[in-house]
Amino acid sequence: MIKIKKGLNLPITGLPVQSTTDSKRVRTVALLGEDYVGMKPTMMVEVGDEVKVGQPLFEDKKNPGIFFTSPGSGTVSSINRGARRALQSVVIDLKDQEEYVDFSHYKITQSIDANNVRKGLLESGLWTSLRTRPFSKIPNKEANPDNIFINCMDTNPLALNPVSIINSNIDELFLGIKILHSLEPKNIHICVPENFSIDTSKLEENVRVHSFSGPHPSGLVGTHMHYLSPPSLTNINWHISSADLIRIGSFFKNGKLTLDTTISLGGPKVDNPRIIKTRLGASTDEICAGELLGTNNRVISGSILNGREAYGPNAYLGKYHNQLSVIEEPSEEDRLFMNWLRPGFNLFSHLPIYISKLSKDKKYSFKALMNGSDRAIVPIGIYEEVFPQDLLVSLLLRAIVIKDTEQIQLLGGLELDEEDLSLCSYVCPSKYDFSSLLRANLNQIEVEG
Repeated sequence: MIKIKKGLNLPITGLPVQSTTDSKRVRTVALLGEDYVGMKPTMMVEVGDEVKVGQPLFEDKKNPGIFFTSPGSGTVSSINRGARRALQSVVIDLKDQEEYVDFSHYKITQSIDANNVRKGLLESGLWTSLRTRPFSKIPNKEANPDNIFINCMDTNPLALNPVSIINSNIDELFLGIKILHSLEPKNIHICVPENFSIDTSKLEENVRVHSFSGPHPSGLVGTHMHYLSPPSLTNINWHISSADLIRIGSFFKNGKLTLDTTISLGGPKVDNPRIIKTRLGASTDEICAGELLGTNNRVISGSILNGREAYGPNAYLGKYHNQLSVIEEPSEEDRLFMNWLRPGFNLFSHLPIYISKLSKDKKYSFKALMNGSDRAIVPIGIYEEVFPQDLLVSLLLRAIVIKDTEQIQLLGGLELDEEDLSLCSYVCPSKYDFSSLLRANLNQIEVEG
């Protein structure tokens, strides 16, 4: 058991009931370009084309052989692009009777063949479920990792507990572990929450189970890697969520892609926060229809700490997201003059500046309000309170802000992804978005070698 003491569980209202109640059917799905760091698409379809489930929509120009396949069967209704022609989304209008690409020849009936596994993952698009550290990119199709991390927990605000899903699909999970083992990593690390166990007798010798406890970010893969095998330019780690691993196991068990996914729908502006079943890439507008309180809301695909606003061409469930969070958009009346001088009975701050700090169990209706403006970094020790990695975080954040890439590498910045700094951004009295600044620096480090 690895106990994490530093961190913060955000006391937000709208916690979802941890039991699946119903399904939300949608008529449109999409694949989002923003989900894939550094990807440059070579389009393989046009608007108006009919596509099947599992049919390639585009290929990574920078990493040939990596295909991104359709999450639905129907008609490509739009291909949306943003600034500098960057791909935003490929939207598909679903038809009633969906057709699937035939992957039955990848169904495992006897022994696992490593070459066949890799080929099946690439052709089906399931290879994109894997991501690397450093840089959080999809791995090269011929690469082999030093370690693979399987994350079976989630401590994000309003997140679902994946344990029940794992227990319902335990055979697919174990088959998925065997599939990953065929990729020949040195070690596979399975990270689980406390009071949850996995039968280790079914696992290979180099597959290890680790238990983590404590506040967020104890459930982030970056935290797990730091304590077990920190990534670097000479120690390449891959990681995958338990949900994606179950899909891989199901694919090789049945020879067919699984489209269903289970997500949490929660937040202060959700009328009935709960766990629901939907499908990959589902329209967030359709999922949230009839579910929200009021009209001035911000729908976020992913965590409220590091998710993405689901709006316009991006109003779809992200590839790596298993939750939708909804908070209120701020109005001019919410922007109070010298807010920090008020008693703050109904305001939350990690700093002891409000009377509400005395109410340990109180929940708050958070809004999309910064409560301040940009200013110089003030090193008062607050970052260290929410950052569990054994790194000099104040110095690291300073290096990130001034774009000192050499210092970032020396201080352990290559271990991190945007989500690892989301709490630092939240508690920052200077209102810095360290996550986006980190990504810009990582891109520069990768280019400069």
